[in-house]
Amino acid sequence: MSSEKEQYLDNLEQQEDFAAVIKEVRTLLDENIENFKMPFIKHWCRRRWINIFLNEAINDQVALKASKRKGISLKKDKRPDQQKIAERFLKGDKIKDWATQMPTVDVTDINNTSLLFSPGLLTGMLPVHAFQSAFPQIEEKFGLRILRSDSHPVRGCDENCQDLLNAIDKGVGYSADVQPITEADGEPLGDFFIVAYSKGMPDVLTLLTKHPELKSRVRCIFNWGGAVGGSYLADDMYESIKDMEIPMVESFIQDLMIRLFPGVNRKGLLRRFDEFNLKEATLDLTTPKREAFLKENLDAINGLNIPVFNVTGSTTVLDVPYFQIQGTMELNKYDANNDMQLTQNGATLDMPMATNLAMLNSHHWDMSYDPFPKLMRFGSTQLNHPFPKEAAITAMLKLSIELGLVD
Repeated sequence: MSSEKEQYLDNLEQQEDFAAVIKEVRTLLDENIENFKMPFIKHWCRRRWINIFLNEAINDQVALKASKRKGISLKKDKRPDQQKIAERFLKGDKIKDWATQMPTVDVTDINNTSLLFSPGLLTGMLPVHAFQSAFPQIEEKFGLRILRSDSHPVRGCDENCQDLLNAIDKGVGYSADVQPITEADGEPLGDFFIVAYSKGMPDVLTLLTKHPELKSRVRCIFNWGGAVGGSYLADDMYESIKDMEIPMVESFIQDLMIRLFPGVNRKGLLRRFDEFNLKEATLDLTTPKREAFLKENLDAINGLNIPVFNVTGSTTVLDVPYFQIQGTMELNKYDANNDMQLTQNGATLDMPMATNLAMLNSHHWDMSYDPFPKLMRFGSTQLNHPFPKEAAITAMLKLSIELGLVD
């Protein structure tokens, strides 16, 4: 794409002719999806997603309450609501963009694209599910079909590919409100876009390397705190267990997991018990394993020409559950902007067909999970999870529609 086109788009933006920018970007992507690689389009996607997110999040009263300045009541905090949300839930230079006014996104019912959610490690074992409240609201509001992959909570990426395929080809998994969908009542997805969280993103990337023919059906991917580069915490954990003889005895696995991850649901742990592979699941989250995978497969993944949007988290030791403080401090040695599980590098897919939308002021669980039940917070004040998740998903959806990726 010529530098003249980039300059033209930049001039439109400087003139705040945002409607023209939206139209031109859509036209470029309709002409050739590889135009997504253009620096201006990446820049625009970042700015536009944040704009949509802020205007959706001001309707979230829990997020607004969490955004008030300390020691000041919400009514006495005179900052505009967009500014409150931006300064509480975003990091980086885009915070100052909160006052920009852009056109709204017109959305009708979505009939030709579904949302596939690829969950992370321990899904179904914690006392809450990712986007537990947000997904049903999104599904009802937009007429969007949402299917959660029944990915195993503690198993390697290669093995979890089958769970993702079952969702795509058979409609097997869980509904938006976490009700089981079996092969008897499931339906193939057709075209879909993916939201992948934590280990769910390595699962998705592994699937695409094994089944590149899916590229014609995958409209785009949102890498939502995905462990694409692995976690240094997984490195340490794997070193501690790699030589252990772990007997497949129910009580032993339960006790081990509960020590490692406070809040694990014992009842959920019993499901698909014979498929548990703690070593393989942990190994697949280590930085050497993920780095080797990307070295071998990144060019091929980029060549699928599927737009990927990275959203990362960043937190501090004061804002994480007390049992995650040690891990957060360990990650601070590598990157002060970590989300208590992943560094920025560990959560970012870096390739021409990917762009970074935002760094959230949020820890890894707050990005996706509803508040833990009060009786299961273990004395922590950091499991209330106020991040506006419905606004974030809505912004993903509206941006995708506006870019012509979802219809």
